[in-house]
Amino acid sequence: MDGDDDLGAELAASLDPDSWAWLPGVDYAAGWRVARQTADELNSLLVACGVDRGQLRAIADTDAQGGALVRLEGVLDGWMSLKELLCLAADVRGEAT
Repeated sequence: MDGDDDLGAELAASLDPDSWAWLPGVDYAAGWRVARQTADELNSLLVACGVDRGQLRAIADTDAQGGALVRLEGVLDGWMSLKELLCLAADVRGEAT
């Protein structure tokens, strides 16, 4: 049941109005455009590395103040692909454990 409690706390945090309510006078579109460009670049890089967009993708968003925000969303296989890529990158630099 601990997993259910964690899910409930995560859901409650995602319902926080400060994290999704739009404020008058904030230019959310400008932040989103910046985030969109970065998300597109990241998605292209993920595809070039062999990660299927259906498994892991970057999504443009903004924070409550209109700042650019990029979220990664995916299924377990996508996250495992990213983990493998990061381990390879760390090993190339001699930082693997």
